[in-house]
Amino acid sequence: MALDLLSECLKNWSGGYVEMRHHRREMLTITVKDGKMDAVNCGVTEGACARVLIDGSWGFASTTSLEKKDVTKIIEDAASLARASKPLKKRRVDLGTVDAYEDSYETPMHKDPAKADKEELVRLAIDVDKEVRSFSPRIVSDNVALRIIDDKLEFLSSEGSRISQRIVRCYGGVMVVAMEKGSIASAYESIGAQCGLEILDETPLEEAGRKAAERADKLASARVAPGGVFPVILENRIVGLLAHEAVGHCSEADLVYGGSFLAGKIGEKVASEKVTLIDDGMFPRGFGTMKYDDEGVPTEKTVIIDKGVCKGYLHSRETACQFNVKPTGNARAWTFEYDPIIRMRNTYIEAGDYSLEELAETIKDGFFLKGGLSGQADFTGEFMFGTQEAVKIRNGEFAESYRGVTISGNAFEVLKNVDAVGKDFLMRIGMCGKEQVNYVGMGGASLRTKLLLGGR
Repeated sequence: MALDLLSECLKNWSGGYVEMRHHRREMLTITVKDGKMDAVNCGVTEGACARVLIDGSWGFASTTSLEKKDVTKIIEDAASLARASKPLKKRRVDLGTVDAYEDSYETPMHKDPAKADKEELVRLAIDVDKEVRSFSPRIVSDNVALRIIDDKLEFLSSEGSRISQRIVRCYGGVMVVAMEKGSIASAYESIGAQCGLEILDETPLEEAGRKAAERADKLASARVAPGGVFPVILENRIVGLLAHEAVGHCSEADLVYGGSFLAGKIGEKVASEKVTLIDDGMFPRGFGTMKYDDEGVPTEKTVIIDKGVCKGYLHSRETACQFNVKPTGNARAWTFEYDPIIRMRNTYIEAGDYSLEELAETIKDGFFLKGGLSGQADFTGEFMFGTQEAVKIRNGEFAESYRGVTISGNAFEVLKNVDAVGKDFLMRIGMCGKEQVNYVGMGGASLRTKLLLGGR
């Protein structure tokens, strides 16, 4: 057992605080593109790392070897780096006191992917590809992907923590491109959760393929939506993207320390009273769910905005000490090759009680924006995202569809303009690229606001 190896290597250490991690990641990726098998990849990444704190300075080292002498050496290397970097540090690192835990956690699941028939999963991807390509003669390209990530994480600290976790994520997506008279439109749908392969029964990949094909086919002949400031309904998928990219990052304490929009705003109103924004480390099936973060701190439900008022930030042990609060369990690392940094887990805007029809009924001239795409945002709250489809709302009724448009503005201004939140809550899967990539959940319900559309 890797924990026993880490413990053996650490037992004679007495030179400062040490935390050690072992990480084994098993991966399966299946992709089918335009009727051809693109890839079937199985792989394993495994190694260990040590992070040492000496006289207020961190040192970090990692290895792919699990030989005792090599694992012991990374402790020594990390300690050497901590001592060497101390004269260059502008700020002393101190850690708040936390409890030590001996515990284990495993993703709840009904169909363990470790026992899966890989040939059956390959056939599923091939069948989805066939169905997508046969949907319409306007479909000119597609890409079907199915992935399983099985992470085994072990944590040991000189303070006495001894934690083992197994985190399993099963997910997939379908990208479809359609063309009509030289006009091209694309659509994307994804499924997935932190759970076993039962997710493929609950949210079939075939259904995601049909939705993507239907949207791409419809939009290939659709017009481009007009630009301007409009009242809009943001679909739950876009709300999740907004919650994570444009708002959540502003609450990460390292970015707060650097002057993000939320810096110094605890207790101030930053959004409509209709908006409550949460980052939850134990959201059921959330893509960013884990019982303990990579510093051995229990994850929790952290309220960032409560009915429009800024209530708190996301912390590591280091920033919690700086801000004189308790750590929130938000220190996460992509693999053993990285040290933990402050990351969101499952970030979402709480649901309200409006139906989509009720959200639309007061809009005389606006849009229902559907299907969030990638975009960009910064820690001032400024953002620009793509959308897949813009459905016209005319006198409270949903009308014709336009091609998706870009939306932009300041997220907190958009949230101040929210006057109603729907009840169609959805938690999406996501990947965040802050310094090092990591899995996250992005959630919310459709909401009504106004913002700038960049159309024709």
